[in-house]
Amino acid sequence: MANLTITNNDIGSVVLERVGSADGTLQNADTDDPVTFVEGTILARHSSDGKYYPFDPAGSNGLNAAKAVLTYEVTVAANSGAAVTVLTAGKVNSRRLVIHGGTTITAAHLDQLRDYSITPIDVKQLGQIDNPQA
Repeated sequence: MANLTITNNDIGSVVLERVGSADGTLQNADTDDPVTFVEGTILARHSSDGKYYPFDPAGSNGLNAAKAVLTYEVTVAANSGAAVTVLTAGKVNSRRLVIHGGTTITAAHLDQLRDYSITPIDVKQLGQIDNPQA
């Protein structure tokens, strides 16, 4: 008998309701390697150059203020930027939000998003196939 291959397909999205979006540049500050920013990455806006960077709770120059959410995956070359459209207002699935670098999201981080008209909602994604045999 052949081995069965199980594939779990996740058809959900971080976006529940888009009210506002903005065009800008997503900057990769890593000077050596390209970086892939995943869907749901929380972004901040640098106070001097106005570009979007990954949100850094311990950062400075505006990078410690969560202001937008990336709604699709983007790979940015080392030490460069990529044109993006980000969600700046609306409802998002809080379970799909991420802080680049792996910092755990806290209630304070979610409150910062609310301050900028992004409402995180705790949603169990029914579009995600749950297969405990995988």
